[in-house]
Amino acid sequence: MDSDDKDELETGISSTGTPNIDLNYKDTFYAKPRYPALDIAYLAVRQEYRGNKVGQSIVETIAEQARSQSFAGCQFLTVEALATKEYSAVGFYERCGFTANEVKKPYKDTLRMFRTLYTNDDVLDE
Repeated sequence: MDSDDKDELETGISSTGTPNIDLNYKDTFYAKPRYPALDIAYLAVRQEYRGNKVGQSIVETIAEQARSQSFAGCQFLTVEALATKEYSAVGFYERCGFTANEVKKPYKDTLRMFRTLYTNDDVLDE
C-alpha cells in the first residue's frame, strides 16, 4: 500500500459514521510498516441465485481463507466495486462489511473499498 492508499484508508477510518475498523485498532494500523491485502478482482453471482446470500458466502470464504493462511499475513480484503449508473456493487460490498476508502470519482466506474480481516479482539488474542 503506497502513501496515497494509506492516506485514503486513514480518511475512510476517520470520516465514516460507523467505520469498519475498530477505533482501537487504529493504533495497531498506524504502527504497521506494510498493509498486506488480498484483492477480490472479479466476483459475480448468476442472476437466478442472487438474493440467496451466495455472494456473501463467497466473500466470507475468501476472508476465512485469508485469515487461515500464515504466509502473507493479510490484514485486509480490497475490491474495486463496480459503481455505474446501470449497476452498482457498492451496496453488496457494504453488506459484506466493506467500507469505501475513497470518494466516488465521476470519471471512474469503480469505488475502491476495503474490509479488515481482524478485529481489535483478534489482535489482542495473539
